[in-house]
Amino acid sequence: MTGFKIQRQHDTNAGPGEGSGIKELSLRFRMVIRVDAGIARALALDDELIVATEKPAAVQCIRWAPDSTGSQTSTELLSRMTWLEKKASIVDMIHDRPMNLSTWISGDGKAFAVQRLPPNSLQNGKPHPNLFRGHGFHAPETENEFGAKAAINARFSLLAVGCKSGDIYVYTARDYTGNIPLSHKLQPNTTSPGKLTVLTYSPDGYCLFAGYENGWATWSVYGKPGAASFTTDRTLSETNAEGWLLGIKDAFWVGGGAEILLLGNNDNRLFLLEMARSAVTGCFSSANISRSLMQTSTGFMIYRGYELPDLTTISADVSLWHHVQVPSHYLVDQWPIRSAVISSDGRYVAVAGKRGLAHYSVISGRWKTFDDPFVENEFTVRGGMCWFQHVLIAAVESHESHEVSPATTSNIRRTLMVILDSHLLT
Repeated sequence: MTGFKIQRQHDTNAGPGEGSGIKELSLRFRMVIRVDAGIARALALDDELIVATEKPAAVQCIRWAPDSTGSQTSTELLSRMTWLEKKASIVDMIHDRPMNLSTWISGDGKAFAVQRLPPNSLQNGKPHPNLFRGHGFHAPETENEFGAKAAINARFSLLAVGCKSGDIYVYTARDYTGNIPLSHKLQPNTTSPGKLTVLTYSPDGYCLFAGYENGWATWSVYGKPGAASFTTDRTLSETNAEGWLLGIKDAFWVGGGAEILLLGNNDNRLFLLEMARSAVTGCFSSANISRSLMQTSTGFMIYRGYELPDLTTISADVSLWHHVQVPSHYLVDQWPIRSAVISSDGRYVAVAGKRGLAHYSVISGRWKTFDDPFVENEFTVRGGMCWFQHVLIAAVESHESHEVSPATTSNIRRTLMVILDSHLLT
């Protein structure tokens, strides 16, 4: 991480992730479709557009490009789906690409795990009469248990269903044949959360966010309560125009799950809420557990209470946490920080963003980064990092050109072990 220093070309006002400037996107219409039956919900997938219509109650699959026979649209009535009720309607549909699974919520509050059958599926040697295969996993007994929103967690194979009462039922998808038992139930820490408006898992799957008319709440992947806005002073929040504490209309995750953008009720502003996560979520190591390292999208925090008397450590004083900001020149190109790891003695910390890495000495307060931005961009930390005394070991992915056969060459991903001596820090 030493050598001839090359000046990085950055805009003076560039912020995290803005090193390459504003990305240009070209948007164009693929097609114009008129659906006279009324659209209840729609899903835009890679190969087709799935539209749930109201009258008649059906699901249409509209391919972006016609198939070999020239056909572009296929339709199946809900009444012909044997796994649905005969008079069912669709009120919500979501799709998860990693799991190749959709979740539908019907008008009677039931939830179904649904898969799209391949276009050339056969049944008894003949073309399959159905377009979808589904299994019910949430059957409400009362109106308060009617499903309203759904979320899919591909990393932990969980399906969450938010009910009209505000409670959330989380199920485990063990297979694709309908074996989806209940895992746990979540309840907001208030008696009047209001209507559930948003239900979404973070990209890494470790946090579930639920937005309500009167506030919001978060839980860990298996139901440990996290931050919530229901305990705030609503009068004070209204006076200060803090709409993100009063109620949520919509929300979505950014920064790899370290930040979430919130849209309040009757508010035209977007609020960015930053979250600190345990470094174990990005890099599982014993030192990250024993040293209580927390990471954000732009830095990390180290708990310093291990060297202090017990009477001091039971205090909730913020000074027990050592806050460290990652150098701005690294964040400009490599934001967000995806993984962080601390040494077992707590003297060194390494972080990795989109590409490259940087490490920090807790004793001297000095950072070490690559002087050459081209070298920094040559690899990505994929397999994690760990410290062995003062030596950092990182499992990285590099892109190089290798000859595959005598006639062709191809870019092959190669896993490397990068070993860095942290003595250069002190």
